[in-house]
Order: sequence, then structure tokens, then C-alpha cells
Amino acid sequence: MKTLRPLLILCLFLALNVPTLFSAEPSQASSNIAVKVTIDPELQKIIDQDNEAQIEVDKWIRDYQALNKTNAVQDATLPLRIRERFDSIKSAYEDYLFTHSTNMEARLAYASFLSDIGQDNDAAREWLKLQKQYPDNPVLWNNLGNYFAQKGSPKDAFPYYEKAIGLAPKEVLYLKNLASVVYIYRQEAMEYYDLTEQQALRLAQALYQKASLLQPDDFVLATSLAQTWYYITPFDSEKARAAWEKAYTMASDDSERQGIILHYARVAILNEQFDEALKWLDAVTYSQHQTLKKQLLENLEKRRELSAAKE
Repeated sequence: MKTLRPLLILCLFLALNVPTLFSAEPSQASSNIAVKVTIDPELQKIIDQDNEAQIEVDKWIRDYQALNKTNAVQDATLPLRIRERFDSIKSAYEDYLFTHSTNMEARLAYASFLSDIGQDNDAAREWLKLQKQYPDNPVLWNNLGNYFAQKGSPKDAFPYYEKAIGLAPKEVLYLKNLASVVYIYRQEAMEYYDLTEQQALRLAQALYQKASLLQPDDFVLATSLAQTWYYITPFDSEKARAAWEKAYTMASDDSERQGIILHYARVAILNEQFDEALKWLDAVTYSQHQTLKKQLLENLEKRRELSAAKE
């Protein structure tokens, strides 16, 4: 899965590496192909070129960002270079489809490519055409769910995710995506499913939990699940802490572990265990966590004052 939308971003010279909120179908290449198939070598060559172009453009963006940390530099050629790099890939897909118009893997790969370069509406049109031809393919339903969710139309996204899950109930990706859209768009989920806010939160939590059972070593999934405990009322500090402790065991480096320690502190603050919270905050030393650490320290002092005023 590629997370950059370079054409969309860099045409305005905002070279930011922003990950997409919802995930596209994992595949053996850049395309959204769920089933294991034997891909035409000619098509595979194009997919490989697509991947190479994405990696190259990502490097251009990272280099641009690194340069701008120390110099106010504008590279007027960068958007053009990106466009030209991807235009060649787009032409290769279109040439292939001209003589292989019924090749589902090629059409999926092409739609995925369009989505990756920010041409979401064109990608959605491709997915809709394919969905009518292949209504039992969960990839298409999931990707259309992503499209509507990212466009801010969660009520349209819900049924697509539901259909994807119905077709592939053990696919973690679809469970995570529906959980995310329910969690983020709670008001819309409440209306669509006729739920209270707490019931909508419980639904998101249940979806994350089911996905976690299927993929117990997923750090991002574990942190998503742990986050939900902050909004469940009454706040259950023991379950929240246990969820963050589980995520801690999956962290891949000290930076991620210190990020989890911040949540240990947050849980302690909410539980009015101020001295324990301060102990955890003192353990956070990485620079990228200092802004949140400062916010939590301020919150700690405010809550300590309020707690003392009650006595």
C-alpha cells in the first residue's frame, strides 16, 4: 500500500507525507488484487514499473522536505517531474488495457494507480464498473468504501465495507476500515445504525477487537483499539491501561515505546494518580514526543488543582 498522494500535494508545493486514513487491499504488487492469480508477465512488468516510480517519487519528496528544513527552497520543476514520471506509467497501463480490456487484474491495478496519484474520482469510476461485473469481489467493495469515507461521505461508505466483510469475514483490513470510519464519523454511524454514541463507540471497539484477534501482532491496530477506551464511559482505567500495555509489547523501537508511555501517563491522570503520571512523563525523552508531554503536564497540574479544590 502506498501512502502518498504526490500530485495532489506537490502541485501546491506542500510536500507533506500524509498517510491515507483508510487502507487499500494488500496485494502482491501495487494493485488491489486480493486473490492469488498468475499475472501476465507484461502486466507484471508495468506493475513493477509503477512500484519503482512510486519509490522514486517518494524519495524526491523526502529530499525536498529535508532540504526545506534548513533552506526556504522552492523547486518549480518538482511537480512537473512527478507528473511526467507518472504519465509514463499511466500510458503503459492504458496501452495494455487497449488490447486487454477484460483483464480484471489489469483494471484493478490501473484503478489502484489512479488512486495513488490522487485521481480518486477516476479510480472510483473504474471500481464501480468492475463492481457491477464482479459483485462477489470484496476488494472492490472495500476500495469503494475507502473512496466514500475519504470524500467525507461515511453513510455511503458503511454499506460497501459491510459487503466486503460479508464476502470476506476474516479479512482484517475490512474490519479495521469499518472500525475506523465508525469511530471517526460517530455521528453518522449513530444515524446509520440507529445507535447512541456509546453504542457506536462499542461497535467500533468490537470491530477493532475482532480484527485484533485475527491479527494479534499489529501495533497500529492495537493502538487504535486502545484509543477507544478514552471515550467509553464510565472510563475504565484498568482496561485502558491493559490495552496500552499490550500495544507496548508490539512496539518496534524506543520511540514507539515512549509514545505508549505517554498514554500510561494519560490513563494515570484520568485516574487521578498524579504522582504515577509524573513518573511516566519524566521517562519520556524523545524530541518528537515533547509537545504532547508538555500538554499532558499542563493537564496534570490542572487536574491536580481541581482535585485539591474538592477536598
